[in-house]
Amino acid sequence: MRWSIARPPVLLLVAALLLSACGGGDDVASDPTPTPPTASASASESSVKSEAEVDLPATPEATPTPAPAPTPTPAPTAAAPTTEPQSLTGRPASDDLAQAGADMGVSGESSYEGYTVITDDTGAIQVEVPTGWTDVDGRPYTDESGRQLFDVRASSDLVSFNDTWDTPGVIVTASREVAQSQDEVTLLDELVEPFSGVCTYLGREPYDDGLYTGFADVFDSCGGTDTGYIVVGAVPESRAFVIRVQVQVVAERDLEALQRALDSFIITGDV
Repeated sequence: MRWSIARPPVLLLVAALLLSACGGGDDVASDPTPTPPTASASASESSVKSEAEVDLPATPEATPTPAPAPTPTPAPTAAAPTTEPQSLTGRPASDDLAQAGADMGVSGESSYEGYTVITDDTGAIQVEVPTGWTDVDGRPYTDESGRQLFDVRASSDLVSFNDTWDTPGVIVTASREVAQSQDEVTLLDELVEPFSGVCTYLGREPYDDGLYTGFADVFDSCGGTDTGYIVVGAVPESRAFVIRVQVQVVAERDLEALQRALDSFIITGDV
């Protein structure tokens, strides 16, 4: 294992309980299921994931002969920075979950071809996602209480991610204003009941990635499929803002995407 920080305990639970269910490979197709309930009683069912957010606001030496290597073409994602997640957070991305799947004898694709860094539209949030997740939305918004939310989400198809259990994706939100009345626990509590109505709730585990701490809820068998859903509520040491990370796991390689997201997400701007 190659870890420079304590492994989040929730990932052990995810690997044990979801890897066998997610048979690996590409997104698992299934018959459409009723859209999941919302994070609040007043929101529509299709917004349980889309509204589950909070307020956030050295060059190599030249050689005389060969020509310099061409600059890689960036993936078509929104506001992708050039800085690698490792230098942003000090938390190196890891393929431990993919390796765990291989060790357990899980068949199918266990990895994505590559990853890229995306940001929200303000540059306040950064996270690493698979390069194939090119449908990115980084718009901030204001909730019903008038609190502005900083948010970025990505998937191969955000509409399918939001409305079905067939497509993997990630949502990262953070808010300084929400931290005035909510914390990492209440961010999770408000989603337990709606998600438990369409998923099997596997429980809550402590979360600590060396930079942010909190808790993580794990849901399985969502909408009658093998899809899992992981929600992390976390805060920095200063508790100046709250963060919520959500990842939909459809296949084995999405566990790798989950780990990469948790290794790399960071709040860099004034939220």
